[in-house]
Amino acid sequence: MRSLAAVLLVGALGVTSCGGFVPEEVDSLPEAAVPARPMLPSGEALPAHYGSVGDLAERGEFYASGGETELREHDGSHYHGYDGPLVWADEGPGSGSQGLVYGVEDGVVVSAGYLLAQDDLAAGRSFHGMTLREMDLPAVRSMTVDLIPGDGSAGGHYLFLWHFADSPAGALDVGQLPPRGELSDGYTVIACDHVPDTRFCPGMGRHYTDLSVTTGGPAFSRQPSDTGTAGVIFGEAAEKLIFIEYVFGQADLIQGMSWPAIPLDDLSIPPIDNIHVLHFGTDDSREGRYTVHMYFLPEEVYLAWDTEPETL
Repeated sequence: MRSLAAVLLVGALGVTSCGGFVPEEVDSLPEAAVPARPMLPSGEALPAHYGSVGDLAERGEFYASGGETELREHDGSHYHGYDGPLVWADEGPGSGSQGLVYGVEDGVVVSAGYLLAQDDLAAGRSFHGMTLREMDLPAVRSMTVDLIPGDGSAGGHYLFLWHFADSPAGALDVGQLPPRGELSDGYTVIACDHVPDTRFCPGMGRHYTDLSVTTGGPAFSRQPSDTGTAGVIFGEAAEKLIFIEYVFGQADLIQGMSWPAIPLDDLSIPPIDNIHVLHFGTDDSREGRYTVHMYFLPEEVYLAWDTEPETL
């Protein structure tokens, strides 16, 4: 049974009175001073109300609130695409950790994710405010998207899962934003053609991808057979990288495809703060796509951007 649980997210990130984010300057720190990410947390550090729910999608043992899995509540289908962040800014924060599950292996937390109803994805519904900061987790190294088939006539569930690894030397900590200069020369600005002067998407940021690295699907859509960083998109604002993104075809999700290996470690990134899964299409079309934005900033910061902030 779906339930909506409001969870207070205790963030380690600072927010100014005008919505500005004040991280440490990554490129101003000498190499020896850059802190390493924390090691993988112990399974015993999970909130006390979490209990084992067994295996999910053959990804190992998982823990969920109350010892029962629940589907992530959707935000409805009354908006699409670039209107999404504007709606979220007006409607308030997402539902935090509602539906969050943790993967535990050999006594440590190795993954975290959410279960989304395949029927919701087929209907063009979106999701936002999915936190990965309920507990102190390191930066993700990869993600997987697995279909868990339904029983009989019931639709299936998709497990969107983010995988962690122990800290390498020089990895970024919470709040450290990589400079845009970390992107190679092949990256170019895409999206937000309706804002031609800046290509800065209100409530989101500016999008960069390497057009020379093609995907097997249209509109930058990641295919299960794609390898490496095909389709990866980085978000930028005020010369800092603020999110990493992949795009998935809605038709592929309806057909029940799974994505076994999606890298997120081509660049050093800080821990992900929150995620949104946003539908692009129309009220009547199932031929759209889903963008999965993984932000390094709190949601209330970037949703407040009508225009690009002067600094971060």
